[in-house]
Amino acid sequence: MDFSLLTLLHVAVLLAVALRLFSRRNTNGSALAWLLLVILVPVVGVVMYLLIGERRLGRTWMRRAIAMQPQVLEWARGIPAASLAAPDSLAPGAQGICRLASGAVGMPLMAGHRLQLLPDSESSMQALIADIDAATASVHTEFYIWSAGGFVDGFVAALARAAQRGVPCSALMDSLGSRPFFKSESVARLRAAGVRVVEVLPVNPLRALFVRFDLRDHRKIAVIDRRIAYTGSMNIADPRFFKQDAGVGEWVDAMVRVEGPAAWALEAVSLSLTALQTGADFAPPPPPDLPPAGSSLVQIFPSGPQSSSRHIEQLLLAAIYSARREVVLTTPYFIPSEALLTALRSAAMRGVRVVLIVPARVDSMLVRYAGNAYFNDLLAAGVEVLCFGDGLLHTKSMVIDGEVTIFGTVNLDLRSFELNFEVSLIAYDVAFSAATRELQARYAARSTPIDQAQWLARPWWRRTLENAVQMMSPLL
Repeated sequence: MDFSLLTLLHVAVLLAVALRLFSRRNTNGSALAWLLLVILVPVVGVVMYLLIGERRLGRTWMRRAIAMQPQVLEWARGIPAASLAAPDSLAPGAQGICRLASGAVGMPLMAGHRLQLLPDSESSMQALIADIDAATASVHTEFYIWSAGGFVDGFVAALARAAQRGVPCSALMDSLGSRPFFKSESVARLRAAGVRVVEVLPVNPLRALFVRFDLRDHRKIAVIDRRIAYTGSMNIADPRFFKQDAGVGEWVDAMVRVEGPAAWALEAVSLSLTALQTGADFAPPPPPDLPPAGSSLVQIFPSGPQSSSRHIEQLLLAAIYSARREVVLTTPYFIPSEALLTALRSAAMRGVRVVLIVPARVDSMLVRYAGNAYFNDLLAAGVEVLCFGDGLLHTKSMVIDGEVTIFGTVNLDLRSFELNFEVSLIAYDVAFSAATRELQARYAARSTPIDQAQWLARPWWRRTLENAVQMMSPLL
């Protein structure tokens, strides 16, 4: 049989990509999606695989990460006993979550916290600015997106004031997420005031040849005086001005304000990324001697692409399988792994009430179609799927049985599980869980439940498109 040169080239490229895929362990969905893409659109598929097909942080980053791992574990083992709590003090289901979290990332259960849920961006920013204005020792921030305008200008001014009165201040900004901000006058103002600005995971065409450009720092962390910390879903962006041309309305976020030893633990997590980016030693200051701020027990759970294991997915699975009565989740982007989909369906089928709240519209049409393809399986198992219609619901939360809350930066998608640097706060606290459930209930009141019969009756072309996009979901 005669083959044209183009056909031979196509076969050779397909074999090369297949051998590369088979030389490392991939999820079945990811490997098949890449092979399908290369078969259907060879040139585009190969270029995309070279750019984003593998989790390449670069040799320098990985060398630093490998060298730093024992240092981070040694730091965690050195956390003072006065800041620790025994997992045995938790309920049986919570104990399993706690032990898995400790085993996965080495962070212990910590005591002596006061937690405050801040239910929107405005209240979060007001509290954050007030704490920065009261800072006397240090201010450390790390956010995926910085976007000038609105209340962000007040935040920048507060950081500048703190630095000008002699408080050491630093600001980590993801290179891609904050790209326009680096060209703004706000960055110049921060640097002129003495704020240390660190661009994380720089993006440029040459670097993209050797490092996967969509591995991002998606964390949101602020630490003031090593005793107060913030984390959650809010970027440094005023929702009244941010992405107003996207057609999704204002972004809806929430943050948690933490007082206690988890504050300096969050700072250490952020300093580890600073060290990875700059090449400096990982050397957090010694833990401060703080009196207990409250009675809440928490764990800090960092995750990132430097690890070959999807630790955060393992944590979420353990939490869902531990549920006895109820699991309520909010996420802006829902493209679950098969394991997560099975866990949600299994929980509903064994009688646990499972509620998933997602935005009716998101800022990515492909992600929206891919996510919709999973709804029928969830509805058939008895999962309640609610579509929030009052903006882009961006809060990432999970409450288990009203007792344990996982709150932070992680979306329920493969990007958060595999590609992004993320951070979650696990709160073993009934009062905080109740506050988070109340917030979730307010989201639910502004949402429309999906009716299974109506969902099945949607046009055939819509179902076909959603299923087609879902096949490529491992690549989104």
